[in-house]
Amino acid sequence: MARLDEKIQEKPLPGEAPAEIPVETDDKAKEMPPKPTTAPDKTTATVTLPAASPTPVLPRISVPMFTKTSPNDLYRRLLPAMLFVLTFVTVMTMLLIYMDTVALGAQKFRANMSRDYELASIAQGSAALVAFVQQLHLAPPLAAPAALPPPQPTPQVALFDQLYGEIYNGTFVEFLPRGPRDQTSMYFERARQWDGVVVRAAARDYLALKGNARALHACLSPTAHPREVTYQETESAESVFRSRVLCLPLLTVLLAADAARARYVLLGGGNALPALTHLPFDDPRVHLQVIEVQFTNSSIRNQTSQFLQSKNYTIAATFDNSVMYALAKGL
Repeated sequence: MARLDEKIQEKPLPGEAPAEIPVETDDKAKEMPPKPTTAPDKTTATVTLPAASPTPVLPRISVPMFTKTSPNDLYRRLLPAMLFVLTFVTVMTMLLIYMDTVALGAQKFRANMSRDYELASIAQGSAALVAFVQQLHLAPPLAAPAALPPPQPTPQVALFDQLYGEIYNGTFVEFLPRGPRDQTSMYFERARQWDGVVVRAAARDYLALKGNARALHACLSPTAHPREVTYQETESAESVFRSRVLCLPLLTVLLAADAARARYVLLGGGNALPALTHLPFDDPRVHLQVIEVQFTNSSIRNQTSQFLQSKNYTIAATFDNSVMYALAKGL
């Protein structure tokens, strides 16, 4: 009966929880501390690592993937660059063309300023040339010359009065390369109401005389046709100021100033003798009563005297720097 009871106790009835079976534990095992999972290696040194610094975040540059872009999108992205290149090339091309044009113009200007032009196709008595000088180059005075006080009479005036008497309302021509007014022609103009023209090749002297007399800016041409030359303002070779001037034959100036029958003509400069040689003395329109020529060379003075004597002129008087010639028919 006792074993049966033990078996019944060992086998629980259905529906009942099994009884807890006590487990015997070892007291020594309870007293021992738990073993570490891994034992430290006595030969390995312990290293302390520094704290890691935060890594800076760099901006990401996006590169367009042309291989994966559609053609229309690719053209739209390249269009600004193409327009910039095209504009730059156009502007640089226009700038180079402009610079070449300016340089060419400056070169032509320097060539024109240093070159003499012979207008040989225009005759000295051409009506068109005379009208051109008369209308565009002859400047009338701003005030009546008779209103200005006259200078003292010169020895040339005394000689003229001795030959022809006191003549009023005559005509004169004063053709000099440079310098102020001549006292003889100024006296005739202001004291005896003569009319005439004052010609200067130097631009500064011409501008100084322009308002007080009937002035003309021109030089004396040594030929029978007009010329355009570069004129040196002063006699010094070191002068750097040069101007362009139109050289006119003597006959052209006489016709333009209505002085082809002038009573007194004053010439000066190195072209006086060549200009006289091209003057048609046999022309019925030309009748110069007195010609005074200024000289700086005795050889040229002798040649001029011989030439004018061959044209029926005589030496009326010789002065310090000039010789006065009188037409024989007028004596």
